[in-house]
Amino acid sequence: MSYGPVLNAAAVLLTASGNVPAERTAQVMGMLLGIEVSAGWVDKAASRVNAQLKAAGFDDAMIAALAAGGVLAADETPVNVLDPAPQPAPAPDGANDPEDKDGKAAAGSPHVLIVRTPDGRLTFLQAIGSRRKDSVGGGIPAAFTGYLITDGYTGYQHLLTKIAGIQQCAQHVIRRCRAVEKLGPGGVQNWAGDIITILQEAHRAVEDARARGSTALDQQVLDDLRERYDTAVRSGIIHNRLRDWHDGNHPGYSLGCWLREYKEQVFLFTRNFTVSWTNNVSERGAKAAKRHQAVSGY
Repeated sequence: MSYGPVLNAAAVLLTASGNVPAERTAQVMGMLLGIEVSAGWVDKAASRVNAQLKAAGFDDAMIAALAAGGVLAADETPVNVLDPAPQPAPAPDGANDPEDKDGKAAAGSPHVLIVRTPDGRLTFLQAIGSRRKDSVGGGIPAAFTGYLITDGYTGYQHLLTKIAGIQQCAQHVIRRCRAVEKLGPGGVQNWAGDIITILQEAHRAVEDARARGSTALDQQVLDDLRERYDTAVRSGIIHNRLRDWHDGNHPGYSLGCWLREYKEQVFLFTRNFTVSWTNNVSERGAKAAKRHQAVSGY
């Protein structure tokens, strides 16, 4: 029996877009269309579409379109696969990887890398063998030279030799600050709440400036925000430097040091209005992969 484009399209839409497991897709197609198909055939339908897209140059066209953009957002999420991931090659001497633990290279852990345009118009999901910086960085179009929005993972930092800059997702910073603010005791961690307030004020100031047609913040406003940021960060470092914690440095101290080191990347959106202050667009792009894994069982 030969199955035509309508059945193939139904199988792909149900599994890839509807996130329906292959077995259930076969059952639904049998009930709705009156044609019995196997779960294996459903899986192969997606493979056939993938092969046709590759043959048509879809990947190359997508990469070229992404590379031509001035701003991209990237995120990565772990996935379970049927085949074990290959072990990553050891990093060259002196090339530390954020996934290295105690000087030993971490085993490959399969991930999906999501690269999107800030408006969500283009979404490219790629399978990568691990979360190591070479795997993650290799998923960013080689010809891309613009600004990259990320969630704080340091595996993207080595790209700064060829891209214009990195914007740290302010929403991720706010989440970390809220977690520290809850630790106490008393009001000793209020500095983290001050960081939240400062970032929210900076976001409102940028939106107001955009609404007025401006392309930059008033310098006095920006200087005041940055000075208050510096004061809050110093407070967090000083009050938590010697504070005991069960697992290394106190989270308040670690966060304060991170905020100090990545200040310019946190504030990039206040200097370049083409860059969004959050990485939410790529996080939303990961939902489909996560939902598909949840319903597929692998």
